[in-house]
Amino acid sequence: MNDRRLDMDGGWLQRNIPGLSFIARGQRTFGWLLLAYFLMFPVLILANLNSFIEGMRSMGLSVFLVLVDFDHHRLFLRIDVLEHWLSSILVIAMPVLLWWLNRRRLRGMARDSDEHELSQWALAWREFKKNRIAATGLVVIIILYTIAFLCPYFAPYHPNAFQDGLVTKFRKPLSSVTVLHLNEESVSSRNLASLRMQSDYPSLVRDLVLINRDLTDDGFASTRAVDAFRVEGAEVKATVGDDLVSIPISSLVSPDPEEFAGRRIHLMGTDSYGRDILSRIIYGSRISLTLGFVAVLLSVTFGTLIGLLAGYFGRFTDSVLMRFVDVLLAFPALFLILIIIAAFETIAVPRVVLIVLVLGLTSWMGISRLVRGEVLAVKEREFVFAARALGLGHARILRRHILPNILTPIIVNATLRIGGIILVEAALSYLNIGVQQPTASWGNIIFEGKDFLSHAWWISTLPGFAIVVVVVCFNLVGDGLRDAFDPMLNNERV
Repeated sequence: MNDRRLDMDGGWLQRNIPGLSFIARGQRTFGWLLLAYFLMFPVLILANLNSFIEGMRSMGLSVFLVLVDFDHHRLFLRIDVLEHWLSSILVIAMPVLLWWLNRRRLRGMARDSDEHELSQWALAWREFKKNRIAATGLVVIIILYTIAFLCPYFAPYHPNAFQDGLVTKFRKPLSSVTVLHLNEESVSSRNLASLRMQSDYPSLVRDLVLINRDLTDDGFASTRAVDAFRVEGAEVKATVGDDLVSIPISSLVSPDPEEFAGRRIHLMGTDSYGRDILSRIIYGSRISLTLGFVAVLLSVTFGTLIGLLAGYFGRFTDSVLMRFVDVLLAFPALFLILIIIAAFETIAVPRVVLIVLVLGLTSWMGISRLVRGEVLAVKEREFVFAARALGLGHARILRRHILPNILTPIIVNATLRIGGIILVEAALSYLNIGVQQPTASWGNIIFEGKDFLSHAWWISTLPGFAIVVVVVCFNLVGDGLRDAFDPMLNNERV
């Protein structure tokens, strides 16, 4: 009856705009949050329309040139524009995914209207939403991961863009820098001519090079940062640190000071090189958050496999695997990580990949012991005996009967571990053996600012605050999941 009424009262909107159905059913907080998240993506496209179009053009031209002129692909492909392609794809794919999930949910609700037929996951999700603190933590995490994967749309500048360090370095939060807008500079004609001569499609290569430059430059090539300036005849006298420089007015976009002069705002200040801290924190979140998630995924996968084998087969297998785990647990984790990084530092592997592998392969021992204990309890249940009596193989029993029944503690433990992994990565970067410059991560931003705490506190303090927020949110979500899946609470709900 309720579904029929929803279809009559604007059912099309509720079916196709995520969040409206929740609002109509009385779940206003969750509904408004989902609606705002859904609408955020078209707003981002409109707010960054030029970057979105240029990113799509860059991706299209690059794909075409790779297909028709692969022999010269190194001339025009740039790794640093991949993030713009990814952002352009995600900003379109995410609202489509939310729309599809909303349609699927409404179809499922139409089939399963009886509350007693809800699965354990649905019941746990219902209880989790009642925990406002944990739900808030989850919302913050989703927002941070969205920002991390859409860095070019949220970051005001490129994380490594800087110029005129005497003017821009150590700028305080909420400060601004005076900039003079120069005539639009093109790519060096000599380099561009060389690229066009080598490629079979010179005009397309020229367009692609110019587009990629605009995507990664953020306008820094066409501006000049100064402390102050004044117009004297056909020149502009500007102070850059202790120097006085002369800039011909003919090289500016206009002879009118109101048109050629502007201000570049730095909400969180700048570092010792004049780079924008907010942009570096946003781009650093991509490294820190992704690294933490992938490392935990790797450790949970490996630890779950070891725990399943040890708990299910027992005896000799259990003894060998658990004694190996005990030996690894006897090593201090940080020193073990340092030894592995030092041993494999000379291998031609990107440092980020090495850090992910090291953190993932040195943090699985606790998961394995947890899974072993759960398997020892579950394998004595009647449904496992029945599966054995039917002649099912060990792999099928583990995959279809035991693993699904021990996923709850694994998920909760993994959620709690992500915050710890992020802290370890930050510690490694602070020791200058983690993610290396110029790639931004929260840890190496803190490391860079540790020598300037007395007069530039914001360089280390602000990314440190970001780490605190993320770790606290993951811990809150982990606690909320543990409470939602708690068997005693489930019995009380029934």
